[in-house]
Amino acid sequence: MPKVTMTAVAQAAGVGVATVDRVLNRRAPVRSATEQKVMAAAKSLGYQLTQAHSQHIASPAAQALRFGFILLPARYSLYQQLGEALKQQAEQQQPAGSEPVFCWHDIHDVEAVARSVRQLAQCCDVIALVALDHPLIRHAIQDVSRLGVRVYALFSDFSACEHAGFIGIDSQKAGRTAAWMARHLLRRPGCVGVLIGDHRFTCQESSEISFRSSLRESGISQRVLEPLKTHETAEGGYQATRALLESHDDLVMIYAPCGGIEGVVQALRESGRTQIDLVCHGPLPGDELALIDGTITLMLRHRIEAMAEAVVSACLNGRMEPRAHFAQITVPFEIVTRENL
Repeated sequence: MPKVTMTAVAQAAGVGVATVDRVLNRRAPVRSATEQKVMAAAKSLGYQLTQAHSQHIASPAAQALRFGFILLPARYSLYQQLGEALKQQAEQQQPAGSEPVFCWHDIHDVEAVARSVRQLAQCCDVIALVALDHPLIRHAIQDVSRLGVRVYALFSDFSACEHAGFIGIDSQKAGRTAAWMARHLLRRPGCVGVLIGDHRFTCQESSEISFRSSLRESGISQRVLEPLKTHETAEGGYQATRALLESHDDLVMIYAPCGGIEGVVQALRESGRTQIDLVCHGPLPGDELALIDGTITLMLRHRIEAMAEAVVSACLNGRMEPRAHFAQITVPFEIVTRENL
């Protein structure tokens, strides 16, 4: 019998060869429905499936997972959009008649987050959350992980606490990418402001450090200021930006790898100081208009739909791994200017 090729499987499943490669060789997660389609096509063509492959061809009931999510409230920039995307992806994998459970907590309400981790563990198989790297939260994650509930960090990772994995962008690359753009923009003397949501967001800490390190390597003459906090809110972003503007007449750039950019945009517009470049992370409401009118110079934008798909795929694939396995899923970010909208 001739060897069944990946091209033949791809044609039978109606997907690309790269997707077949990811499924059959388990190189990266894909949507459960796509994975099932590929496995069914491979089996029908006589592809030699291993025992690990066969475990993927379980019935939909056996594949069902109960999902729990802990996110920042919808008023925090991108979280309403993320919540909707996660719900759409996860509800396809939930047991019949159930829906994913969502909890929404303010950034600094660490006790409520820790309580929600423990409560969700009583009714969910997997938990994915956005939270500060706080000891109380890590302790709750460690406890429920030891009970067999898999916990995944979204956007910002935690220090070691036996969680199952991290899904987000490469923050070091993001910071260095922002610095690369800054080196091309910084033509005038002055200072560079930095805004972060909170020091316990490890993703923002990594972006800030990488940004500073890259600029230091390039030998720029502009001074990079100590970061101010936005607390991930529009009001926090507004107040932090006003403080920068009032304290530094020579401010020439702001780097903001955080939430609350709506407030940053508002403060810059009100100031009338159009010569200040804003390099930030996104998305955020009204970001395209802010790019078009020049308030935002460059945005490193999270791909929310891709993020939600990666989260659900990682959770599904995680059932096949030993408890000690740690999934590190990097989701690409987009570099957006007004010229490529």
